[in-house]
Amino acid sequence: MSTAVTPVNVSAPILFYWNADDVNDQYYLYSHFNEVEKLAANETRAFNIKVNGGLLYGPVIPIYRKATTIISKIALTEASIYQITFSETKNSTLPPILNAIEVYKVKDFSQSETQQDEVDTITNIKNAYGVTRNWQGDPCAPENYIWEGLKCSVDGNNISRITSLDLSSSGLTGKISPSISKLTMLQYLDLSNNSLNGPLPDFLIQLHSLKVLNVRKNKLTGLVPRGLLERSKTGSLSL
Repeated sequence: MSTAVTPVNVSAPILFYWNADDVNDQYYLYSHFNEVEKLAANETRAFNIKVNGGLLYGPVIPIYRKATTIISKIALTEASIYQITFSETKNSTLPPILNAIEVYKVKDFSQSETQQDEVDTITNIKNAYGVTRNWQGDPCAPENYIWEGLKCSVDGNNISRITSLDLSSSGLTGKISPSISKLTMLQYLDLSNNSLNGPLPDFLIQLHSLKVLNVRKNKLTGLVPRGLLERSKTGSLSL
């Protein structure tokens, strides 16, 4: 914000434009201003922001060494081309300036968000084990950005649920987190090739949808809980 552009012709406006991919697309405009000159007492810099000829905001009077951001509070839409004009007011003695401009396009994510309880649960698991993967944002949505090691499906209420958790070879230490038992739709759980210790916990029996449980190559001790063994014998669970 320490530099700014001005029009080549001091009496001309600053122009910025882009082409819309679709006239129904929606955009939000962020314009950033910071007066970089110490104006004299008889100097004034004031200008209006217009979108396709209509006033968006004005007048803008930048403050010396203080950043100001003007946001289009209503989405810009129903146009094939958008021309943004920064033009001086009649009383301005100096041309407009522009330090930075950002245009954001609204993206419609048709996939539903992850159930909040499961968001909290997987976040607790992340914190408990110090997972350093790209685990940011919604765990299951959008589909192209599902957290690494997760698989999800949509339940009868059109809510995304976590059905697979693969934390194999992730450097996990300590005991198996009880938070895992709260992922009630989990069908696949892979914790293999880590340094987990302690017994295989009974709370895993609560995962009634679980079909595959892989805890090989850890430092676990004790016996496999009877409930898990029984499901393994019937073929409903692979250990």
